[in-house]
Amino acid sequence: MPQAPPEAPPSSLNVHNVLSALFKHKKKILLVTVAGLLAAAAVHFLYPPVYESDAALLVRYVLDRSVVDPVPGASGRDSENAAGSTGSSKTTDTVIDAEVQILKSWDLAVQVAEALGAKRVLPNAKAPTTGAAAGTIFSGLQTVTKKNSNIILVSYTDPHPEVATLVLNELVNRYFTKHLEVHRSAGAFDFVTQQTDQVRTRLNQTEDTLKGLKAKAGILELKDSTDALNLEAARIGEQLRTAEADLAEQRARVKLMEGSASTTGSSAAQAASMATPATQASNGEVQQYQALVNRLGQLRQTELDLLSKYTPANLQVKLAHSQIDDLESQKRDLEKKFPTLATTVSSQPHSMDLATERTRLAGLEAKTETLRDLLARNQERARQLSDAGPQIASLERTKQVEEANYKYFEGTLEKARVDEALDPSKMPNISAVQRPTPASRVTKQRDRIVLGLGAGGLALGVAFALLRELFLSRSVKRPLELETQLHTPLLLSIPYLNGKHRPRLTSKRSNGKLVPGLGPPGRAKIAPWEHDHFIRPYAEAIRDRLSLYFELNGMTHKPKLVGVTGMSEGAGASTLAAGLAAALSELSDGKVLLVDVNLGAEDAHPFFKGRPALPLKAALEPAAPMPPAADNLYLATANSSAPGPAQLGLKKFFDLMPNLKASDFDYIVFDMPSLTDTSPTMGIAGFLDRTLLVAEAEKNNREVVKRRYQALVSSRDNVSVILNKTRSYVPKWLDGES
Repeated sequence: MPQAPPEAPPSSLNVHNVLSALFKHKKKILLVTVAGLLAAAAVHFLYPPVYESDAALLVRYVLDRSVVDPVPGASGRDSENAAGSTGSSKTTDTVIDAEVQILKSWDLAVQVAEALGAKRVLPNAKAPTTGAAAGTIFSGLQTVTKKNSNIILVSYTDPHPEVATLVLNELVNRYFTKHLEVHRSAGAFDFVTQQTDQVRTRLNQTEDTLKGLKAKAGILELKDSTDALNLEAARIGEQLRTAEADLAEQRARVKLMEGSASTTGSSAAQAASMATPATQASNGEVQQYQALVNRLGQLRQTELDLLSKYTPANLQVKLAHSQIDDLESQKRDLEKKFPTLATTVSSQPHSMDLATERTRLAGLEAKTETLRDLLARNQERARQLSDAGPQIASLERTKQVEEANYKYFEGTLEKARVDEALDPSKMPNISAVQRPTPASRVTKQRDRIVLGLGAGGLALGVAFALLRELFLSRSVKRPLELETQLHTPLLLSIPYLNGKHRPRLTSKRSNGKLVPGLGPPGRAKIAPWEHDHFIRPYAEAIRDRLSLYFELNGMTHKPKLVGVTGMSEGAGASTLAAGLAAALSELSDGKVLLVDVNLGAEDAHPFFKGRPALPLKAALEPAAPMPPAADNLYLATANSSAPGPAQLGLKKFFDLMPNLKASDFDYIVFDMPSLTDTSPTMGIAGFLDRTLLVAEAEKNNREVVKRRYQALVSSRDNVSVILNKTRSYVPKWLDGES
């Protein structure tokens, strides 16, 4: 199954570490804090006095008085509205910043210095100059503005109170003049007058040309004339289409009536020639025939009207046509019966109707021709107007531009005349809300420096302590670091007791001989296996945990091999090995052998008060009874023929393994050399039943401890770590760790 990702080590930045760092370096922090407080006190009493005068300026609006500014309308109400609009739109942060730059300009500082004199600005100077005075004014002036506010707060600081007020008052007065110079062109009046005359001349010429062109074209306004012609053309076109439709209708009617008249005339003549007295019609029959003719004429007129609106397939047209056929049939029957009816019934009414229709046809033709002529003349007029239109439009645009320019320069000229009479001290748009106040002493800068020095000392000390302990130092400091950050099992931690005049776990050597740790002043040196030695309680605790480990793992064989090694010289491995051997010797009646692997090549070493320590091989195969150093405790050294520290290599140790297992010792404790990359400890640890790695707090690097611990574990997983000389700087009432 997939393995979970390794857990990230907890951060070293926690409350306990911070408190530990602060209490560890409390003396340094206190020293730096006191130094900061002393510096702050010195600044407080020795800082030169500074006096400040304040003023406030109100910027209602800023109207740049130059020939390129927009000019309000001609009427008084328009001018008032435009001025109000300018005031509301131009009083912005950009405008205020521009005024601040004028206030803080070098030119203004020089003007104030020249007006007051260098001696008055710098009363204590031996040979003051205008440049030096201007520099002092420039550096002492301060301005403050707020966003969306039209108030400028101005202040000037100086060591002399009377000079502060004098300089600020002169600076505000000079600022009004400087403001007017910046926002107004010097030659504005003459330039605007000349430009106004030129624009007026060009405008007159354009108006004359435009008037002549319009008179030639016969129009007053191009747009109005064009619209009128378009409307007239549309109206004539509509009338012409109607007249042409009426003309076509009338022509069809006349043609139809002419055909009917010719047919009727020929039929009547034939009937008259063939008639006999016996076939003469009576008056009633004549009237009937006349009615049929009249009714037939009406129906034909109705048919013509319907054909002008509908097609021949229309129902109404077909009905009218069937009625006409019926009447025609009746008419033909009467004419056959009475041939003289055609001649008897006069065709004068029919002839009169045809003449009337022909007259109407002539009128419609004349009307249509007249409308065509009117439409042609309208189109010719529109063409002429179209040819002259672009030129007229161009002249009108030129006229509009020149009129706008003329109004602009005319308004600007009037404004320039007003500016000539303006007094800078009476400017309506900028005024002094508060004149320069009497100078008062200010301590803001001094207080900031004092506060910075006082708090800076404490902050510097705290920062040094935290930086040193939490970020720069990589050593192991507390037992909790081994478990949480290095994931290394901790067997025991031994506190650093030297600060309380008690012995500490150490390993000091003198001329190749192992000596015990130093006790308090005035007391004799004692061996680690003595009951009064401070290591005994910790050695007994380690003994009990080792016994539990052997019991839980079912390790009942004898002897049990235990090795003690340190991360570095002075870690306390030798003292701990001796104390552990003494504690194991008290566990039962069995014997315990302490082997010092660090000593030189000697057969016997005076360990303490003449007590002998045999070579290891002699101790394993004794020829005579061995003198004990204490009850059931015997001492031996790793013998070597070479000078210098003994090197109990793997080969030699492997050769001794049968002797070690055959010996009558219950425990053999090896005081091994410090764990380095070249020491034989790494190889020997693989043959031991239990290995104790002693690390020195606040000295051994945590990464080195982790790496070497893992190297030992790689050969055999029976290694435990003991952290020696641990210090607790946090008071017990504040220390939340058990």
